[in-house]
Amino acid sequence: MIKQVFNVRNYWKVVVLYNLDCNLFNVVSAELEDIGFSDSQIDDVLYNMCKGDALAVTCSNISRHRSVILFNRHTSKRDYINSIVHEAEHVKQAMLKAYKVEDSGESPAYTIGYLVMRMYNVFREFLQ
Repeated sequence: MIKQVFNVRNYWKVVVLYNLDCNLFNVVSAELEDIGFSDSQIDDVLYNMCKGDALAVTCSNISRHRSVILFNRHTSKRDYINSIVHEAEHVKQAMLKAYKVEDSGESPAYTIGYLVMRMYNVFREFLQ
């Protein structure tokens, strides 16, 4: 499992866990607890991810300006690319909601681009 942490210009903290290792429940649980998830919410996320029902999930807390993205192992480059853009969109949506920004124009477009490029720096090794 690979952990990535980055900030979006001090507006938002993003923690990404790639190739989730369900044997490391404590790491995943701590990250979800840090954004304010309850024990039952954490249990639900871990159950769905470890059961394999989801390729990826994004959990955000707009009042704390934080998101946690969890990626299970993917079987293809296309799946990784799809998931990374999909989950980056969820983070962008949470950010825009928190700051009451309309989802149109250049700012949201640059935001999604920034999120994807930050994650690309790590997940590109999975694409080789």
